[in-house]
Amino acid sequence: MTIDEDIHLESYDKQWADRYSDELQTLTREVGPYTAAIEHFGSTSVPGMTAKPIIDILVGVENALHTKEIIRRLTAMGYDDLGEAGIPGRLYLRKRGRHAYNVHIVLHRGDIWNHNIMIREYLRAHAVEADRYSEIKQRIVSQGTRTLLRYSNEKNAFVEQLLARAKVWMNGLQSE
Repeated sequence: MTIDEDIHLESYDKQWADRYSDELQTLTREVGPYTAAIEHFGSTSVPGMTAKPIIDILVGVENALHTKEIIRRLTAMGYDDLGEAGIPGRLYLRKRGRHAYNVHIVLHRGDIWNHNIMIREYLRAHAVEADRYSEIKQRIVSQGTRTLLRYSNEKNAFVEQLLARAKVWMNGLQSE
């Protein structure tokens, strides 16, 4: 199975938070005992943002000991295991159906965890940045990008800049 898939964007939908909450209940029951934390992240977790209508879920683990059991349980729930899918330190699973979900298993409070939470919090606190990011994503798609890997690649430079600004912002909050 390949990670690449067709994508499209949608305007913010308040039901995305509900879909996360519903899936969180199932995840908590099925894999909760093996995790340190579970968080909604990505554009669907930021009110007002344009996004792929796929709920991204970060599953933090303290160590790799439980990842095989988590993956076994997620695949039993209908998730496809795509391994690291090009990002060392992250295990990626996705479920497509009536609603779409991506689960990213990472080290809790490791760089991947921290960077994704930092960006989410920064975008939630800075609506202008969230709007700018939405506009960039819409422009990428309007210029003909219709697949996940190309889309991700084309927005990568902006996401790196966003992370840099989020780090500065977080450091400012922590020094107050």
